Amino acid sequence: MIDIIILIFVFAIGLATGFLDAVIGSGGLVSIPSLIFIGLPPQVAIATDRLGTIGQHFGSLPKFWKEKKIIWKYVPPFALISIIGTYVGANILLNVDPNILTKLVGIIVLSFLPLVFIKRNLGIKRKETTKTKKTIGHFFYFFVMVYAAFIGGGSGLLIFYTLMIFFGFTVIDSIATSSIPWFLLSIFSLIIFSINGIVDYTIGIVLFISMLLGGYIGAHVAIKKGNKWVKSLFAIVVIISGIKLLFF
Repeated sequence: MIDIIILIFVFAIGLATGFLDAVIGSGGLVSIPSLIFIGLPPQVAIATDRLGTIGQHFGSLPKFWKEKKIIWKYVPPFALISIIGTYVGANILLNVDPNILTKLVGIIVLSFLPLVFIKRNLGIKRKETTKTKKTIGHFFYFFVMVYAAFIGGGSGLLIFYTLMIFFGFTVIDSIATSSIPWFLLSIFSLIIFSINGIVDYTIGIVLFISMLLGGYIGAHVAIKKGNKWVKSLFAIVVIISGIKLLFF
């Protein structure tokens, strides 16, 4: 039987992770290492975290929907890309050591950081972009979703980069619109992981509940604080996350 102290720890981690995911999409960098810390094998930690992620979206999506922050015309293509990327990425997780890819993502996350400071309106004001940019953005989005299904850590930051740079979204638009494809990714990857028997359901259910609460709080805070506040938090999280992905 799992120690009650461990479950309390998991609940606290889930609360923090759900909040971060709803505000800036980097919660996996907290939850997955924490699950490994309590003794779950890396693959099981990643798979179990998906159950919690589903809860986070149940908590945050209604608020983003109500506030009309979801740009619906992009949801169908992003959802389709998400499903395809999930199948590819989840099967990679079952067969490949993720460490090398994680380092690569750390480099990418940090390399885009100067754009956050150079382009002051990036992520603050919504703008229209060219068809060429959007085409490139769709391809980049696919590879991010493959990685997201594969391991997930840092993928939220890459998704926001993609939507802000190639599609002209604000930070909050990016969070809200990517929530639905990410929700689908979580469900489909969880099915694949469950079939292969690598989900810890006891811990996963605790994560589901706590991340639902964290997601609910995070979505309300993001809407209340606005794009400038969220972008500032985004920059801080990018620096911390990039260093973590590369060196820890």
